[in-house]
Amino acid sequence: MFDEPIRRRRVFSLTPLIDVVFQLLIFFMLSVTFLQTQTLTVSTPAQSSGAAPLDANVVEIWLYADGRIRVAEKPVAPAGLNEAVRSAIGGRNDMTVSILAQRGARTQALVSAIEAARLAGAKDVGTARVENFTP
Repeated sequence: MFDEPIRRRRVFSLTPLIDVVFQLLIFFMLSVTFLQTQTLTVSTPAQSSGAAPLDANVVEIWLYADGRIRVAEKPVAPAGLNEAVRSAIGGRNDMTVSILAQRGARTQALVSAIEAARLAGAKDVGTARVENFTP
């Protein structure tokens, strides 16, 4: 008399869900860009194998906290850094460039000095942070 109607159990289709997930996968695969990044290896004093030999030909680049730059004891404008390093090295391929940065010196100045040394043909480039030195 009080029979309940038999309910049919609904079966959900997973096909639309799979289609949406597949379309999202394709979208993200096509929208991702792969950048080629360049790395720069810098030898710090803790990583280097030791001090430069005494007979090594070394050009020193001093970077001051106030933005001044000296190459081989001569003051240089930041715009003339590449030419100053090139003339200090003099076309020799056995030269080592030592970049000494005062605490508070700009990172861009350090990167510019490393790039100038590499473009000038330096054999080795080393960096160091110097706490206290007089300009």
